[in-house]
Amino acid sequence: MPKKPITIVATFLSPGVAKGGSGFAIVGGKIVKIPPRGPAFMKLTEAVGEIAAAKRASTK
Repeated sequence: MPKKPITIVATFLSPGVAKGGSGFAIVGGKIVKIPPRGPAFMKLTEAVGEIAAAKRASTK
């Protein structure tokens, strides 16, 4: 089965964002402010989950 290409969405998440609070992420070399548990947080959480799942699948 061919591997799907992975796009990195955020290169860094501040600790507050990782725990569901406000903070910032670095996306494409630019700082993006993230409100607490807003729509952007949910999208980043989903993207990080997909990236982690793809990495786990590729190491099997």
